Amino acid sequence: MSDLTPPPGSRMRAEIHEQPAAVQATLETATPAIRDLAGRLRREGVEYVLIVARGTSDNAALYGLYMFGAVTMKLAATAAPSLLTCYDTQLDLRKTFVLGVSQSGKATDVIEVLHAGRERGAITGALTNTDDSPICSAVQHVLLTHAHEERAIAATKTYTTALVVMHQLAALWAGRSDIADQAQRVPAWIEEVLRLEPDILDHAERFRFMETCHWLARGLNFCTAKEAALKMAECCYVVPSSFSSADFMHGPIATTDFGFPCFIVNPTGRAYHSVGVVVGAVEAHGAEIIMLSNADEMLQRARIALRLPAMPEECSPMAAAVVGQLLALYIALEKGLDPDQPRGLRKVTQTL
Repeated sequence: MSDLTPPPGSRMRAEIHEQPAAVQATLETATPAIRDLAGRLRREGVEYVLIVARGTSDNAALYGLYMFGAVTMKLAATAAPSLLTCYDTQLDLRKTFVLGVSQSGKATDVIEVLHAGRERGAITGALTNTDDSPICSAVQHVLLTHAHEERAIAATKTYTTALVVMHQLAALWAGRSDIADQAQRVPAWIEEVLRLEPDILDHAERFRFMETCHWLARGLNFCTAKEAALKMAECCYVVPSSFSSADFMHGPIATTDFGFPCFIVNPTGRAYHSVGVVVGAVEAHGAEIIMLSNADEMLQRARIALRLPAMPEECSPMAAAVVGQLLALYIALEKGLDPDQPRGLRKVTQTL
């Protein structure tokens, strides 16, 4: 058993553990604004969703893309900000909801896209953790994550609370109270995941010298693969790749050989069986499988099995993200790095 422990006052670890309370506060406090926006989107017959974000917020946007598409049945896409900020493309955004996601609310190009969207006839919204930030004055509707200040450079609680807000907005827009009610159990599911911490600590030593890896998932959890890979790049200085498991079979699987670390996110749900096919292909290449799942048949095929709670697929990215955060934290510490202050990064990145 490893004797590795976080340094006293580790901000990243503290904020990982604050997530159940942050999600609960978000559900209790943000719901009126979410209901108000959902009602307007229904009344005005909005048909399209365009989400603009960067970094961790871009991975949250990817979750939104799947949630809005699957639950509201609206065409959703993530924006290419350069189309509006560099190329001045005159898009017709009537009947479109443009949502900017920025934990700090200071992402310059995200704000520019929101201004342009409003000028082109869109309903605009901001999903942020900071109620006095510039993004709030750029939009008609503000959705706050209520995660309180996040001091570690690597985003944790602002990510999971952003997912909760988009989950609720999609469900309430669609009039699906059954899906909206699922989120009430998310704090308890995250608490359950946090109990994996000793196991993750024990496995961290195995990855001390890891320089690269793959993160694989599909559908609603594709955002989990991308966010976990980003956390490892930020905190552990590895060079991870994140793939949709479907795309992985179209070439990238050639990079996988004996002992290569493959982190696979595959809870039960619509994407479960298709990801399972890819697990078989990865096994055939002799890769080392680290499995995040609630299904025994998946966990039994892994060298390292990290059990997720049994939960609806729509909520699983909120819990699975926490596993990725803990892996990044403890692998960074095993490498002798400070995950609170990754080199070359700042809390707010402004892109022109």
